[in-house]
Amino acid sequence: MRSRRLPLVAILVAILLACVVGRGVYVIHLAHTNGIETTVGDTPTYLGPARQLLEHGRFDSDSPPGQPEFLRTPGYPAFIAAVYRVFGENDNTAVLLVQVVLSALTVLLAYLLAARMWSEPIGLLAALLVALDPLQNTSASMLLTESLGALLLLAVAAIGFVAFSHERPRLGLWAGLGLAIAVATLVRPVTYYLPLLVVVLLLVRYARRRDRWLDLTKILAAFLVPLVVVIGGWQLRNHERVDSWRISGIEAKNLYTFRAAGVVARESGISLEEARHRVREEFGPLGSESQGSYYGRMYREGMHILTAHPGDAIIGFLDGLWSELSTVRAKSFAFVGLDSSGDAIIVPAVIALVGFYALCVYGMVLVARRRRDILAYAFVAGIAFYVLLASAGPEAVGARGERFRAPIVPILILFAARGGASVQRRVRNRRRLPPADEPAGRGRDER
Repeated sequence: MRSRRLPLVAILVAILLACVVGRGVYVIHLAHTNGIETTVGDTPTYLGPARQLLEHGRFDSDSPPGQPEFLRTPGYPAFIAAVYRVFGENDNTAVLLVQVVLSALTVLLAYLLAARMWSEPIGLLAALLVALDPLQNTSASMLLTESLGALLLLAVAAIGFVAFSHERPRLGLWAGLGLAIAVATLVRPVTYYLPLLVVVLLLVRYARRRDRWLDLTKILAAFLVPLVVVIGGWQLRNHERVDSWRISGIEAKNLYTFRAAGVVARESGISLEEARHRVREEFGPLGSESQGSYYGRMYREGMHILTAHPGDAIIGFLDGLWSELSTVRAKSFAFVGLDSSGDAIIVPAVIALVGFYALCVYGMVLVARRRRDILAYAFVAGIAFYVLLASAGPEAVGARGERFRAPIVPILILFAARGGASVQRRVRNRRRLPPADEPAGRGRDER
């Protein structure tokens, strides 16, 4: 057994080293060529609060200075501030290099989880696929939440799988799951409603196994306490500082300036960007109003537009979901120096993506047919489906679709690795079979 494990460990170490070295070299290249983007997209909205945390110990915005930060949750800015504290203020190269290490931890965790779910060879295949995934490569080299978010989501999947797999309740695991979801939510608020999935699966588990209500109550309490303390504590901060119980203002902003704007674009026959500009102009600036009141009004106005035009809202949702699933035109190929604008790159990438989804679905089918620990597998797959659906909308259209897909790709890879291993085994076994018109014994002798 020990001699069999040594090659597996050596392969895993080689994958991890290649991941760290390859992505690290690319980050250093970006730093050398001044290619680290710090002033575009969402990046400044994370760097500003990070500097405020580092310099003043408060989670404030630096534009305008001193205003409590409400659009962003503190997870990723706190991560940046911690790296700044160790390696020097504004050392964004260090932040990206730390993300490279975290991306390697995602590879390692994919191996550990897939090995736990199925076998060590499947774990190695999952680790290799995560290491080769262009979205993980890209995420590690950008000052955005996707790389850290992917690691945290995979950690949530791993803890949840182990918790649901145990016959007897282990309260420490359920408390750890609640804490992991809370931390993931402070990095990416999209998981705010994910605990509902856990509660539903726990109720299904109780109904199937007829567990004692006392056991279910203990599990729910252990799971919910970290969420209430961490997420509830953050919402209490928001109530005190910005007059809102919401976890952040980003939900209201996306709802109004993307989803409601998407409805306006369809109704008016204008582009999404023109519609976004129009609705922002109509709503007006913050002014002297509290952020909580301002974004509360924005949320209500966005919901009013969506409910008044449900058909257009559904179309916008489906467009965003399709973009999340199918987009391959962002910066994924720039990591290896390829031009992503030509069909010579796009067509093979789309074919590969379709093949990946086919293996993923096949892996899920194999899991469903097996039926063992089905709730544990359902939780892992449910995380990916939940994030895809919660993120779908006009905000995911175009290159942004890849950003929203990136954090859940390692989870999908787990099932693709399972499906790929099964296909490989079937092909290998078929090759070993003798021809139909040839006696079995003769075929074996010739081989």
